[in-house]
Amino acid sequence: MHSDHIFTRATATAGNPASMPKALAIFAHPDDETIALGARLNRFQNAHLVHVTDGAPQNPQEARSHGFASRDAYRSARAQELEHALHLAGLDTVSRECLGIQDQEASLHLVRLAQCITYLLRKHRPEVVFTHPYEGGHPDHDACAFAVAHAVAAQKKRCEPVPLIVECAFYHAGLHGIETGTFLPQTFVLDEIMCPLTERERENKEALLACFVSQQSTLRYFTLDAERFRIASEHDFTQPPHPGPVFYDQFPWGMTSSHFCDLAQRAAEALENVESTVACV
Repeated sequence: MHSDHIFTRATATAGNPASMPKALAIFAHPDDETIALGARLNRFQNAHLVHVTDGAPQNPQEARSHGFASRDAYRSARAQELEHALHLAGLDTVSRECLGIQDQEASLHLVRLAQCITYLLRKHRPEVVFTHPYEGGHPDHDACAFAVAHAVAAQKKRCEPVPLIVECAFYHAGLHGIETGTFLPQTFVLDEIMCPLTERERENKEALLACFVSQQSTLRYFTLDAERFRIASEHDFTQPPHPGPVFYDQFPWGMTSSHFCDLAQRAAEALENVESTVACV
């Protein structure tokens, strides 16, 4: 019942008078917060916003394909786009940080990422954490899902307060390529909600998404009909999130689903070795 109450308050619409739970929002890239929460982003003034990557891959071709001469120029542009969007959402002074991992490489730093998020949980003591589902859409998304899950598990092992993990709908492989704005079906879901957007909410979110000029070729796949959220259930990160190739198996991003699962297995073992020394007795 307590988790349901937090979930309802945390996903309330922008004009809802219900108080916003103390929140951490942990996303892979600049613009993910807007894809996930754009219609209710102005409720997050007192949240702590974390971007795991700087949004710019190491491969220089990625920068050039978006019209930039270098990775640094692309990284700087993405940071400025985020500043613009947060200003438009009324979040100029929101508490935030970037962990500085290069785009497409978060899954190479799973242990460090989980430990960073454990530190943030202990520092900010949120009631709720918003993040990505484990769906094979992007390896950085899956890395966030892994790290948040393990950080929260570490909190529980220490008998410290455990926040509710709320997953936001992004994208995954579908019958006709990319499928956005919905979740992969699961055999067990604690709770899930679809929030249809009003005309005003759609207009506001469209304006926020327009701030990310460099990402419009990707953002065009996302609709403005609704935002979806669910309480996270347990994921097995040592297995792909669904049968067959995941979405990022189709792209030369330096990561495959099988490699990710291997990295997740090794990271879980490394984290278990550390956490076993601080388990609650």
